[in-house]
Amino acid sequence: MALRTHWQQIQNYIWLVFGGACLFFALVFWAISGTKELVEVEKKAETEVELQIQPEKVSAMNHLGALFDEVKPLDMSARVVSAAQHEAEFRGTKFVNEQKKSYTLELFRVSDEAILKKFLKKQSNRSNFSYLRLFGENHAEQYVLLYGVYRNSDDAKAALADLNVALPASIKPAVVEIQQYQPFVNDLGSDELKASGKLYAVNLKTAPLPQVDEAQIAAKRAEVQARQAVEAKTATTTTTVTRRDADGNVVNVQQSQSSADAAHPKNAPAQTEVTDPFN
Repeated sequence: MALRTHWQQIQNYIWLVFGGACLFFALVFWAISGTKELVEVEKKAETEVELQIQPEKVSAMNHLGALFDEVKPLDMSARVVSAAQHEAEFRGTKFVNEQKKSYTLELFRVSDEAILKKFLKKQSNRSNFSYLRLFGENHAEQYVLLYGVYRNSDDAKAALADLNVALPASIKPAVVEIQQYQPFVNDLGSDELKASGKLYAVNLKTAPLPQVDEAQIAAKRAEVQARQAVEAKTATTTTTVTRRDADGNVVNVQQSQSSADAAHPKNAPAQTEVTDPFN
C-alpha cells in the first residue's frame, strides 16, 4: 500500500508539471502572435458568368402578372356534379340560360338538399318540379325548389292562384323571374348529363345465306371413305413373342405381323415358326 501511494503521488506531480508547461507555451504563443485586426477581403469575380449571377445584377420583371390573361385563375365556386348526387329534377346553367326570360314559382329555399329530396319523394306527380343550387362569393349555398315555367308574370300569377301543392302555412310561394338566378348558378344539370349519353340504334339487314353444293359434299365424303378403306387394308399389327426357360433366361423371340388382308393367304405376309427346344 505504501508503494502504491508513493507511485500515485509521483503521477500527480507529473500531470501538474505537464499542465504548467502547456500553459506556459500557450502564453508564449499568444505573446508572439499579437492582436492584429482582421481585414475583410472582397473577392472579385473572375469570369463574366460570375458577374451575371450576382444578386444585385438580376433585373426584376417589369410586367409581373403578364400571363394573367393566358392562364385563368381557378374558380373555387365551380364543381363537378355527379348524376348520383342529385335528383332528376336538378337543373343547372343550361336551364337558366334558356329560360332566363321566363317566370316560375319559387316554393321554398333550404340549405340542406336532403330536405328538398325528401319533399320531392312524397309528391305523386313530379313533372312540374325543378330545383337549382345557388352559390356565389357573397351568397351562402342554398337549394331553391321551383314549380313550372311560364312565359310571363300573369301566367305565373294565375298558376300561383291555382297551385295545388301541400306546403306548410309558414311557406309562401312567390312569382320570380328565372333570370335573377343566373349569377348564382354554375352547375351541370341532370338533364344535361342524360343528353350527353346519346343512344344509338343498330339496324340489322337480312343477308342471303350461301348456297350449299350437295355434289361437292358427296364427292368429299366418298373421297374420305375411300381413303379410310385403303388405310384399313394396309394396316398391319406386329406381335412379339418372347420365350424364357425355367430360370428366366430368354430362349428365343418370335415376331409375327397381321393385317386386314390376313384372311387372304396370298396377301398374308410370311411368318417364321420358332420351336421351343424345352417344350
